Amino acid sequence: MSISRVPGPDNLYVGGAWVLNTESGRNKLREQNVTHILSVIKFTLEKWGEEVQRYKHLSIDVLDDADEDLLVYFPSAVRFIDSGLHTPSSSGAGTEAKQPKTGDGDNDDKLSGGVYVHCAMGISRSVSCVIAYILYKYPHRFGGKQSNPSSASAAQRRQNSKEAVQGALELVRQARGAAEPNSGFIRQLELWWEMGCPAGDDNSVEQHPVYQKWLYERMLSDSRDVHEAPKAEDIRFEDELEPGKAIPETEADKKDGREIRCKKCRRILATPKFVVPHAPTGRTEPSNCAHVFVETLSWMRPMLEDGALEGRLSCPNARCGATVGRFAWQGLKCSCSEWIVPAFSLNRSRVDEVALRHTEAPGIRLPPGRNGNL
Repeated sequence: MSISRVPGPDNLYVGGAWVLNTESGRNKLREQNVTHILSVIKFTLEKWGEEVQRYKHLSIDVLDDADEDLLVYFPSAVRFIDSGLHTPSSSGAGTEAKQPKTGDGDNDDKLSGGVYVHCAMGISRSVSCVIAYILYKYPHRFGGKQSNPSSASAAQRRQNSKEAVQGALELVRQARGAAEPNSGFIRQLELWWEMGCPAGDDNSVEQHPVYQKWLYERMLSDSRDVHEAPKAEDIRFEDELEPGKAIPETEADKKDGREIRCKKCRRILATPKFVVPHAPTGRTEPSNCAHVFVETLSWMRPMLEDGALEGRLSCPNARCGATVGRFAWQGLKCSCSEWIVPAFSLNRSRVDEVALRHTEAPGIRLPPGRNGNL
């Protein structure tokens, strides 16, 4: 399979490793003025002799496996690609870009060279990095940046990210019909878009709360695979996280969300930020669902620290203690047929859903529970 030029203004190519192992393939790279090679596979150019000096090379050693963490390498990959394709307008011709630049136009930088991105076959790993770059460099093609999606609900953000990634994949398929990132990489690309494609430095993804949450979910998946609950010290209580490590509340949460309260004592159990939507992407949540699913919250600690795989959730008010729901680390199936994993379910017959009050009159004493941290 030959190398494929990605549609668009850039001299960007994607393909397999065979190109680098044949004289005809390397001739093709020279013809296309390729100056940078990104290997999304363990690869070295040492055997090329003096010819290696022609290229700048970056190798990312990952397997084509849905469980591999390629997301953490996206910042270094897109910055490397950008440095090979574009020279900032303020720099002299031929100088390497010091910092990638993202803009709303397709031609805000001077073209300076060409980049070849490859893995073994040019189907999954390399295509994933190319998509990550396209989403980063040209977000306006796919609905705009997602770095501050404060007006979107969680369900809307998921839908937007799916559409953006699918749109970028279809663009690459125009040139390379076999492009097919594995399901794990597709999900990581969706997260990349949702977090705003942060590429300021190589640690940009690692420091992002969306990535931290994803790592935690992977840990929970490993625990489920061996039919064990996570260790008490490993449980992530969303309401106790520092602001920089927690996913922030959105304007949609504040505008449309409802507080969940114990029906018996009115203690607040969850605010909109911690309610987990469970309708399939693109559909509204059924109104007749018997359950409200929430994140893992600190009031659940006494019920989770014993290491049980499932059990009851009780109101944390010491004077109440009413059963309000149940938890199951391996997941629960809602009455609407959707599976939630892990599941922290509040039974709608045992809680009240109260519309948020956006202002409080000064001097009025709040009812019990309103001073909670949730």
